[in-house]
Amino acid sequence: MNRPKPSNPDALLGFFHHHRALSRFETAVCALNALAPAAILLFAYFATGIALRLFADVPLHDDWTYAWSVEHFLKTGELQVLDWSVHYPFAQILWGALFCLPFGFSFSALRVSTVVLAWLGSLALYGTLRELGRARTESLIASLVLIVNPVFYLLSFSFMTDVPFVSVSNIAFFFIVRGFSRRSALALWIGCAFGVAGFFVRQLAVAIPGAVLLYVMFEPSLRSRQYFLPPLVTSLLICFTPYLIAHTTGLTSQYTGREWVLDKWLHQPELGIPGLVRIMMHSGIALLPMTMPLMVSYCRRLPFWCVLGLLLLLTGCAILFTPEIPKPLDGMWNLIALGKERRLLRGLPDPDFLPSWLNYPLLVFSLFSFAAVLIKIVDLVRIEKPLRLLVWYALSHFGLIMVVWLFDAWGSDRYSIVLLPPLIVLLAGRQLRSKTTAAGIAALFLIAMLVTWSETQNNRAAAAALTWLRTRGIPFSDIDAGYALDGWYLYAHPENLAPGQIFERDVPFVTTNERRPYVIATAPLQGYKVLRDYRWSIPLRSLDYNIYVLESPPDGEMKKE
Repeated sequence: MNRPKPSNPDALLGFFHHHRALSRFETAVCALNALAPAAILLFAYFATGIALRLFADVPLHDDWTYAWSVEHFLKTGELQVLDWSVHYPFAQILWGALFCLPFGFSFSALRVSTVVLAWLGSLALYGTLRELGRARTESLIASLVLIVNPVFYLLSFSFMTDVPFVSVSNIAFFFIVRGFSRRSALALWIGCAFGVAGFFVRQLAVAIPGAVLLYVMFEPSLRSRQYFLPPLVTSLLICFTPYLIAHTTGLTSQYTGREWVLDKWLHQPELGIPGLVRIMMHSGIALLPMTMPLMVSYCRRLPFWCVLGLLLLLTGCAILFTPEIPKPLDGMWNLIALGKERRLLRGLPDPDFLPSWLNYPLLVFSLFSFAAVLIKIVDLVRIEKPLRLLVWYALSHFGLIMVVWLFDAWGSDRYSIVLLPPLIVLLAGRQLRSKTTAAGIAALFLIAMLVTWSETQNNRAAAAALTWLRTRGIPFSDIDAGYALDGWYLYAHPENLAPGQIFERDVPFVTTNERRPYVIATAPLQGYKVLRDYRWSIPLRSLDYNIYVLESPPDGEMKKE
């Protein structure tokens, strides 16, 4: 029923003001609803990051390599990369330098830059889901699955290239999906431009325009210059860029001297199957909050059991080739040394945070989960053609990982996190409103915060130990402070080396195994005496962790490991 309008002039004026105020209120509510997902995603990062003091001014793992480029750019205005780097992250260097401008260079500022980029990337993932017609709640929950992933969350508080690469890729595909859904050539060009920016973080970004090209080629309705030209031009530009880099800054020895998997496969083709199983295993665990509701319904379908049988067969082949049973808690899911940070100090391995027998049920769960992923993808691409773009993107990245990823001690399982965003988009649906999904997200977030806090405590303690030795007048060249600190203070700053030493051969834990008179370690070492130790405990478990400052007696003999 329509409300009658008052005939009295004063009443009419009051009705007009009331209607205008109501419209403003509704506009404000709509604005708050639109901003709510961004606020929630931002809160998940900065609230926990500040409370747990995760913005530490210390290097983490390999990020000192790229941090040097930022410091060098701020001092000289030149874009250069260390010879230790296998990537050429020029876009990330400029982004990090932007955050260092207000207060000068620091690892804390670089961590803030990565967190902001991680937030923008998760927001782009949310926007992609909305463009594909997913509801607000489902899109937000799906975006949370990415940022609470322990690997993604930990690396967000570093200056490693993993999270910036995934985030820029997410932004690129937001515009690419928008371009296709709204028939906008401009949005498609913008998305491909972000693909070029992703290439200047990690060179695997060639998969972005490559996937778009494949999508356009295999969709007859899209075979027009409007859709074909942006990815084609971008692909050609990206293919030409390595030659430009080689003739300007030059290629690093780490890049030219690396033995890629493709070379290994010529002599050891069996390396591929264990690597494939690791990708499926870790992806299955990461997506458990989304697949747990699906597995209940899929268990009644014969194709699900057929796919599961194939995965079990591949796992059996991997065990024959390795030979060992894949362990989900190793590699990037190791809850003690995620990113192998404590293993990058001298000393014995730490005790396991969780019992080793838990690897076996987790392996089974991961295979069930990945089988559900495959069935869901097959079901979706038959109905929703736009989702085929994400399938091509996931397949393109998977192919590149299989070609350039080393499946040995040097290789890292964290490289496969780039597969999570397209898989999350493909899996997003009404099942995300279930209690099991909420419980899975909460469990992953708790693990992510716990592991990131522990890694930060480890780095703070090692840095404090190094500072303590420096206040006693000990030169950097006499201290083995572990991979990250040695890399930053000795390899990246060779002026701290002793006369006659060179960074290509004399940096402990980086280019030599020779110990120094002073060692910062996770356990006492034979032939060294303990000068000082730093301790902290893991919450929820009675596990204590230590960082020891060790000194070799004057008459002790330096030994090599």
